Amino acid sequence: MPLWASAQRRLLLGPDSIPIYVMEPVEIIAQAPPAERIAETRKQWRAFQRLRQNVYLVYPLAKEAARIVREVDNERARLSRRDFKKYARRLRRELFDRYEPIFREMTVTQGLLLIKLIHRETGIDAYSLIQDYTGLLQATFWQLTARLYGSNLKLTYDPAQEPLIEAIIEEIETGRSADWVLQVYEPPIE
Repeated sequence: MPLWASAQRRLLLGPDSIPIYVMEPVEIIAQAPPAERIAETRKQWRAFQRLRQNVYLVYPLAKEAARIVREVDNERARLSRRDFKKYARRLRRELFDRYEPIFREMTVTQGLLLIKLIHRETGIDAYSLIQDYTGLLQATFWQLTARLYGSNLKLTYDPAQEPLIEAIIEEIETGRSADWVLQVYEPPIE
């Protein structure tokens, strides 16, 4: 007798009988996504995590730059032209000594992100800031240097075109993760 025959019963409907089979419960699960989709999701997730790490690294520097710009503008309004030149020269040396080692260690991607975030925080692109505080010659020199490394000091920031960066900044400022990011970039399936 076959194994399934023990689970067989017959239902009598008048002179006819219909066989009834009792089966083990079957669990239906969703089909796994194709390997290409999993690989693409993992790639996107790693790219998002790199972006997140870079924003966490450079956002405080952009906030500091905005604070310094406000401070310098206040001093410019308060001091005479001659005193402001002395102040600016001293400040430039202090800032260069303090931040130059940090900037030397940055990747090009982090530098591009910093330029955009400085524009976000100040409303002025980095080239214009340098030109305003140090002059056209210095601004041109630093723009050419930036171009040599694949960057551009005239980059601007548009929040509508950078929703992931905005979400990461919101996460930094509020301390809460942006839930929609997790929906778009689901963690990779292990």
